[in-house]
Amino acid sequence: MKIKTITTWADYNYGASLQAYALTTFLKKQGHDVEMINYLPSYQTRMYDYMWVNPESKASRNLITRWIYRVAKFAQRMTTLGRKKVFDEFNFKKLPLTPECYHSFEDLMNNPPKADLFIVGSDQVWNVLYDAGKDPSFYLEFVNEGKKASYAASFSFLDIDVDNRKRIAKSLSSFDGVAVREYQGCKLLQTMGIDGIWVLDPVFLLSVEEWNNFVNRDRYDYAELLKESYLLIYDFEGNEDIKAFAIEYAKRNNLKIYAITDKYPLRYAVKNFKTAGPVDFVRLIANSKAFISNSFHGTAFSIIFHKPVFVFNRHRHKVNSRMESLLTAFDLKDCLLDSEEKKNVAIDKHFYWKTVDKNKEEMLKKSIEYLRSLNV
Repeated sequence: MKIKTITTWADYNYGASLQAYALTTFLKKQGHDVEMINYLPSYQTRMYDYMWVNPESKASRNLITRWIYRVAKFAQRMTTLGRKKVFDEFNFKKLPLTPECYHSFEDLMNNPPKADLFIVGSDQVWNVLYDAGKDPSFYLEFVNEGKKASYAASFSFLDIDVDNRKRIAKSLSSFDGVAVREYQGCKLLQTMGIDGIWVLDPVFLLSVEEWNNFVNRDRYDYAELLKESYLLIYDFEGNEDIKAFAIEYAKRNNLKIYAITDKYPLRYAVKNFKTAGPVDFVRLIANSKAFISNSFHGTAFSIIFHKPVFVFNRHRHKVNSRMESLLTAFDLKDCLLDSEEKKNVAIDKHFYWKTVDKNKEEMLKKSIEYLRSLNV
């Protein structure tokens, strides 16, 4: 079967790249001809578009503030070019992108890709707070021939207004299958009159052995650092609660603190990995003694590799339903440290990985059966 997937993948985010890789790799293993639509709308490339200023931000108030912002953005982004390079190498070498590059929904409509089955997902492709969630491309509106389905698509933001619900319901009514990544998404679909199924993120479709092969395939220059016993931090927001918990946990367990950083180093970490790419991200989690973060996919890989994981909510974005759903699936809700009581208990938490794996196998079976129902 010829399958084409479409997802957000070009925003230099570990989870975006890795979930895209995992889904296409799994589908290829089933013997299918798989490509990922090379979809690069302007809103996906803004990180390195130095002229773009968010029209809703204070920086857009007048010409002077806009140029001050542009200069500051350019200076900051120059410090991340090493990270950009490794992401670009991964995305353009490891993802089976179509030769044709589409920059808008209109491009897709004018020259629609051909396939027997189109799959949208995974990740936050239906989050209406983001441009992707309002883009008809991610509701497969360009498809005229072939089956349409989603796999592990995420709304993330649940308080969707009536107009967007009607729009989404109309688009999804023509789908042959709708699978979402969070159980809250199933409830949301019910309010739209759409039947949906809760499935695992694509990274769980590949086994731990496959992910170990993935990280050991290429050479890297920090092997000595991985011999140390370390706690790994990946913090989007400079969260003070993460800092306090990490320092205490590392002290009690005699661990060094390493951090993956994409902008600014964490001063309390003994080592900051500023140019880590997707493979490094998985490798650093796989070799850690514990993982503390507000990252969905970091949490997912911690579960895959049986690493003690402690999760903190994000404050600047309303996307925490993702974490709550993921931890619920694996009976790890006590790892979401959203109260002082939970933090105090978590320091000495014992993880029952047999229970986690049992839950994983049950969800994985359901996820694969859903894909097979699409004749995959």
